[in-house]
Amino acid sequence: MKSPFWTLCFLVWLLPLVAQAQDGVAWDELPADLQGILGPMQAQWDALPPSRQERLQNGARRWQALSPEQRGDLQQQFRGWVQRSPEERESIRNRFNRFQELPPERQRAVRNRFERFRNLPADRQQELRRRFEENRGERQSRTQNPAQQRSPGLQRNTPNNRQVPVRPQQQNRVTRPAPGR
Repeated sequence: MKSPFWTLCFLVWLLPLVAQAQDGVAWDELPADLQGILGPMQAQWDALPPSRQERLQNGARRWQALSPEQRGDLQQQFRGWVQRSPEERESIRNRFNRFQELPPERQRAVRNRFERFRNLPADRQQELRRRFEENRGERQSRTQNPAQQRSPGLQRNTPNNRQVPVRPQQQNRVTRPAPGR
C-alpha cells in the first residue's frame, strides 16, 4: 500500500519540474553568471524553444570552464566561421554530416590521419595541401571533360568506366607481417 502512495507523491513533486522543462527557463531565473555570458540572447530568450535554451545554457557552462587561452582560440575560430561565405559554410556542414555517417572505425581512421597531418612540420603540411589542390583541380577537369585520354596513374575499376586515381603505394602493395612476429 505504501508503494503506490510514495510513487504518487514523487510524481506530484516531479510534475512542476517537468512542466518547467517543457516551458523553458525565464531569463530572470537564469543565474547571473549565465546571464552575463548569454546577454546577447536576452531579447529573444523567452521566445526560444526550451531545447534551444538548454543547449545555450550548456554551452555557456562549457564556456565558463575554459581557460582564457581556450576562449581566445574559440573566438578566433568563430570569427573565421562568420567570415566564410554561405557556400563554404554549407560545404563544411555537408562534409561534417558525411563524416558523422561513416562507421566508427572509419571515423577513427580519418581522425588518426588528421592527427598525423597536424603533427607534420608546417612546410610539409603546405606541400601536401598544394598537392591536394592540384589533384582536386585535375579531378574536376576530368569530370568536366569525360572524353579526356586515360593517364598512366589511372585505372578503370567502376561499372561506368569512371577513371579513378591510384596512389603509387596501392599499385605495388606488399603484405607485411604484423609487428612483433
